Amino acid sequence: MNQKHKPNQLDIYRRRMKFSQRQVAHLLGHKDNSAWSHYERGERLPSLENALRLSIILRVPVECLFGALHDELRDQIRAEEERLCPANSGTSLLIHNLADGI
Repeated sequence: MNQKHKPNQLDIYRRRMKFSQRQVAHLLGHKDNSAWSHYERGERLPSLENALRLSIILRVPVECLFGALHDELRDQIRAEEERLCPANSGTSLLIHNLADGI
């Protein structure tokens, strides 16, 4: 699967930590790994609490785990900011790029 079209990086970071799906599900407080499988395949998004737990378990910022969603939301918000405040677009673009690490 093309990395650009992957909904998340959960499987990559889980494997990097050498966790099984069952182990991560257990650390999330799930009785089985069905919910985790849905998260990993991109069929469901975890709750905010579980996304933060995943960040802790996998030792990666949430935006790295769900990079495609993060980038999509960032682009939507930046476009709306530009629409709302076009006079500030040059200044706000510089500030946003610095904040986004660009």
